[in-house]
Amino acid sequence: MGRWDLVSGEVETGAWFHGTMYPSRGDLSPDGTLLLSYLLKRRRAGFLDASPPPWPDTYVTVSMLPWLHALAAWREGTTWGRGYCFAARRGRKTPFVLGEPAAGDATPLRRRYGVQAHTVIQYAAERRRGWEERAESPPRRAGGPWDEQRSAVLWKPQPRRGGGRLILRDGGKSARRGIEGRVRAYGLEARRGPSELPGVVCADWSPSGDLLVATDRGTLEVRDPKSLEARRVVDLSGQAPAPQAAPDWARHW
Repeated sequence: MGRWDLVSGEVETGAWFHGTMYPSRGDLSPDGTLLLSYLLKRRRAGFLDASPPPWPDTYVTVSMLPWLHALAAWREGTTWGRGYCFAARRGRKTPFVLGEPAAGDATPLRRRYGVQAHTVIQYAAERRRGWEERAESPPRRAGGPWDEQRSAVLWKPQPRRGGGRLILRDGGKSARRGIEGRVRAYGLEARRGPSELPGVVCADWSPSGDLLVATDRGTLEVRDPKSLEARRVVDLSGQAPAPQAAPDWARHW
């Protein structure tokens, strides 16, 4: 787990997780400090009860980024869930669909944000961040009740009137590739014409209009949106697991 500072370019490393994380089913709080995580891990005694089952369990936690110490945890019990996201507070009508946690205290979270379930649609997390479905995308009804049987095409315009458009093309299911078992292909449409982004596994715009990418080589890059050359590269490929306890500031609200 890490936190990428787009101003300084530094990556602050944190927790190492031995299990399965579903990044598209979690969320980052608007202020960038809290992380909702959807996790699959063999449960240890004393975490949510005294006698863990002999199989992995699925749960949702809220923690201080870039750590995974659970300030509150909810047992999900299945990997079929669509995940959760933060919701802006709107008085007493603020949604909080997780209910009371099985461990920890969610009261401080309730005071700051609501929590709602992701919409049942492909790339729900991306859509919340401004991605939109393109006209050539297959219709929603072709995806089945869980919207898994089609390959959606989404796009996101470059901020600050940059004129570019990021394109995300779903490549279908894969047991060995992609994020959460779905292959993604990214491209860029600009005034000079379309460009593919080979080796990119995730992409988005920075608030200033730079291109942010994560690659299959284990790098995080800030690229020039015109030349596509990397202005800044953070190489994480050589890191080895070094688990450690979360610092005291990340263990309390």
